[in-house]
Amino acid sequence: MFEKIIEYVLMFFVFSVAGWTGECTYRSLGERRVINTGFLYGPLCPIYGTGAMVFEIFLTPLKKHWWLVLLVGVIAADIVEYLTSYLMEKLFHARWWDYSEEFLNINGRICFKHTCYWAVFSILYVYFIRPVYYYGISFVPRQYHAVLVYIILAVFFFDLVNTVIAALNIQKFMVKLEALKLNITMAAETVKARAESLKDSANLKYEEFRETVAENSEKFEEWRSDVSAQLSALRSQYNDFSERQKSKGVRRTIRRLFDSSTSMRTRAGKRIDEMEEQWNDVNDHLKK
Repeated sequence: MFEKIIEYVLMFFVFSVAGWTGECTYRSLGERRVINTGFLYGPLCPIYGTGAMVFEIFLTPLKKHWWLVLLVGVIAADIVEYLTSYLMEKLFHARWWDYSEEFLNINGRICFKHTCYWAVFSILYVYFIRPVYYYGISFVPRQYHAVLVYIILAVFFFDLVNTVIAALNIQKFMVKLEALKLNITMAAETVKARAESLKDSANLKYEEFRETVAENSEKFEEWRSDVSAQLSALRSQYNDFSERQKSKGVRRTIRRLFDSSTSMRTRAGKRIDEMEEQWNDVNDHLKK
């Protein structure tokens, strides 16, 4: 049993590295610059390692029936991808991939195109990749497998801790972003509604509104100043996260995560642009 666990863990790391290599190469060639697309700093993309383990457990017994391999492979892979996306969003309040614009997607977590990729990979894994993997791994004496796994686990744990710390910083940023977005949206809708009602109201109502603002001017200005400061801080933090210049420690990991997740970076940028536009509208209405 222990040896079986060691073999599965070793397989997880080998395919995590292989998946990371393929995805980084694809993204880097597409954007013509080197990109580390993985969640971790090291050359690992765990979803591919998890996918390989799932295929090994569930598809290998079905290898006599290719259509079952295809069907179960697609279902299993989509479940893994969906759950991974869901759990990472719940843990870090951020989406590391988003297929919302893709054809036949489910909550932006899985889509038809990537399901087709998994279908192809399930067939390739069982009938081509798996035999090659076991042939290659046979050159490493079995007594060294456990030692190799322990070394990799130690490095993996250190990398994971560092990456989680960075991801939690991004989580705090995204939570603040959504909270401020809600605050500004409510203010924009309230001011707009007030402005629309004043168009059809008597001057008396307008004067009442002005008096209400005047009576609470100090608190009102504090609120405006606080929202402006929060918005400015989030814009500054977003720009810092988006920088591609060299940095160290957690900041380097944050910037790498932001750079690798196009959907998260784009979503955050759009949120800030929308907030700045709404906030400018709120201030314009209040000046009138």
